[in-house]
Amino acid sequence: MPEPVPLEPTDAELLDSALQALADGPLPADEVARRMRRRFNLRVVDARLVEMIGERTPLLVGCPDGSVIRLIDLLEGSVFTVRMAACDGMRRDLWASLALAPLIAWMDREGLFLTSGEPLSRGSFGHETIVGPTGWLPAVAPGSLVSLTVIGGRVEVAAVVDGAQVSAAEEGRVRRSLSRHYRTATWWTEEDLAERLYDLTTAVATALVEDPALLRRPTLPLDELLYVAVRQCEQDHHLRDVSAWSGGDNVSFSISGMPEALHGEITRRARHYGMSDDQYLILAMGHLCWRTPFAEDLGGEFGWEPARWPRPDDPDGPPRLRPV
Repeated sequence: MPEPVPLEPTDAELLDSALQALADGPLPADEVARRMRRRFNLRVVDARLVEMIGERTPLLVGCPDGSVIRLIDLLEGSVFTVRMAACDGMRRDLWASLALAPLIAWMDREGLFLTSGEPLSRGSFGHETIVGPTGWLPAVAPGSLVSLTVIGGRVEVAAVVDGAQVSAAEEGRVRRSLSRHYRTATWWTEEDLAERLYDLTTAVATALVEDPALLRRPTLPLDELLYVAVRQCEQDHHLRDVSAWSGGDNVSFSISGMPEALHGEITRRARHYGMSDDQYLILAMGHLCWRTPFAEDLGGEFGWEPARWPRPDDPDGPPRLRPV
């Protein structure tokens, strides 16, 4: 059997090309596509493809006027805070969380640097940390806030001084804006816990498109500011798991050879009813098997048998099948 021919260009190459095209600032989607075509020499690279790339990653953000901007450029001037454990000024590891979701999303793909030029990296051994050079974190007391401000595509780190945070009223406005956009983002990812970092990044990006000055002053960390919205998906997953377990034994399997049009229709209907694809498919298959008889399901081994006819309540009505 011949080896499958790899598709070119790959998704990663397309994303790299789009990010390079936007290195000098936002551009209309058709101009981004034109610059990408010069690299790949493919006619299929058009504005719609650029839009599709943006739908798959939070690193490219589409704007209402049709332009596209890199996430790091959109974050310019924004301030993100995180609550630190004790630091004597020599600590290298910053324990990150969803509070720094946009910065982590960009760093994982493109890297991130301090304003002094030193690189930042993710921690080893699976620890959710950002590691930098010695002395990059300020000396603060336990539980204090540290701010990370995006300046020129790089990060400036400082301790949040008293009185620097926004007022309670302004903080409420930020919370409402981010919560609204976060719930919109989780609608499309079915509230998958593994997608929370990217959902929150998408929410921040969309909120900044709506109000570029939204995060110009320190607020509470994002995971504290949006505690209810961010934790809601954990509660929903717990309830869904309990519902699934209460139905008895379950099996999982994959489906191969499904027509693309059918997959698209299942996905469209699942979104319409607020379900995940597998939830809708199980519902549809259950209805098909137990509520819709086929012509050959006339009894016995198929689990259907003819209802008594004529029926006492409707002696002139047609015969119907009923489940055994």
